[in-house]
Amino acid sequence: MILQMRSHLLLGGGRALYVGRFHELPRHRFAANAVLVGLDDAFELVDGDGRVGQHEAAFVRGWQWHALDFQGGRAAVLFLEPGVKLRHQVDASAVRAAVETALGARHLQPWTELFQEALHLGPCPREVDARIARVAAWLSAPTRESAPADAERLARWVGASTSLVEHRFSEQVGVPMGAYRAWHRMQAAAALALRGRSLTEVAHAAGFYDSAHFSRLFRGMFGLPPSKVFTDGLTGTVFEARVSGAP
Repeated sequence: MILQMRSHLLLGGGRALYVGRFHELPRHRFAANAVLVGLDDAFELVDGDGRVGQHEAAFVRGWQWHALDFQGGRAAVLFLEPGVKLRHQVDASAVRAAVETALGARHLQPWTELFQEALHLGPCPREVDARIARVAAWLSAPTRESAPADAERLARWVGASTSLVEHRFSEQVGVPMGAYRAWHRMQAAAALALRGRSLTEVAHAAGFYDSAHFSRLFRGMFGLPPSKVFTDGLTGTVFEARVSGAP
């Protein structure tokens, strides 16, 4: 029998940590680099070329097609800011112990330490040139309306050609500009959902056309609909301060 558990979501600084129970997640691609750790057992990861592997922990690069199957087991998924890499290999046993400690606690402190220390993985900040950093900083404010909106206008804003900005952004940040902006919109949407807003309110407030647009992008990015994540059993915290490694 699979015991029910409350899901946990922590957000801040472009980073997100989700702990919950998963089944099969069909082909999708994250807009950020992600660390996945099975808390009960190994899980199946199918990469973009169709290769199948069993893993206790895995690092999945942003914007890479993949599919997952946790067979109903619990997992911790840490999403890093797009383009941010790791300095250390993932220690599955250490992550499991830290998550189990947090799950058994009656206060927030273990979750805070777990999130802010990024599971002791030592995220390595990305290195980008000044123009790309300006574009990334603008795109990370997803609900902003009074500024350049598309690649061509952003390129003029930073004094470069559209092709150069698009190429260097993907090369240095690791995902296309549209995916980067979508990731931060998802962060904004998740924060609003944690504060009790409906998915329809969340979609409009975070800059999506409507709830169907939000749900479609969410499913394409995470492999499951938002209604499966933002349920009555979800608890979470939004950390306002930006953490190390964010632009």
